[in-house]
Amino acid sequence: MFVNRIDKKNLLLSLGLMLAALIFISVIFEITNTDQKLADLIYQWEGNQWHLKNEWITAVVIHKGGRYFSIALLLVVAALLLLSYIFPVLAAWKNRLQYLLVAAISGSLIVSVGKIMTKISCPWDFSRYGGAQEYLPLIEQLWVRNGNQCFPAGHASAGFAWVALYFVGRHCRSPWRWPALFFALSMGIIFGISQQLRGAHFISHDLWSFGICWMVSFICYEVMLKPYESAQQY
Repeated sequence: MFVNRIDKKNLLLSLGLMLAALIFISVIFEITNTDQKLADLIYQWEGNQWHLKNEWITAVVIHKGGRYFSIALLLVVAALLLLSYIFPVLAAWKNRLQYLLVAAISGSLIVSVGKIMTKISCPWDFSRYGGAQEYLPLIEQLWVRNGNQCFPAGHASAGFAWVALYFVGRHCRSPWRWPALFFALSMGIIFGISQQLRGAHFISHDLWSFGICWMVSFICYEVMLKPYESAQQY
């Protein structure tokens, strides 16, 4: 069984380091009030209201359009996976396409489950940003858990989930893994900034969305691709 060839020590160490980095940055954000300060700047810049909450570019093009674009990518990968069972030219990519589909879906799915479990509010829910609730920092919200479903950032995960493309390129030992990583990070950052401009998320929500998607893609890579790595390049 290929599971026996998984480097469990490396897997746990890498995940532990990533989680420690996320916690460390989150603590720094808490100490420096980064979430609040950045949200304050955006809110004041928009005239002490979330002026861009329902604007066409943020609400329609980036929010709805971005979601549909990510779904379209999933459908393309699923179609290619089905075709790999029919056409020999795609057969060599079967495992990679399986990985890509599983990793991308799992990253977004786990973020969605996290949103339900953590019960963290969006900026627009707090009175300092036009809402009804008293503002609480992220760590306090995690303790109280009396908010909505805003953490981690769901929409940003629709972009960050595609960091899985980087691991496919890494598996192929191909230089295109770096443009693929840039593509995924760019999508996640654009989606995340758009939601911050709408008052839907703090920057820490996007940070954790990225971290979760990266860890999920890494786990799937270690389990589904790395045991079968070869020196052949594509």
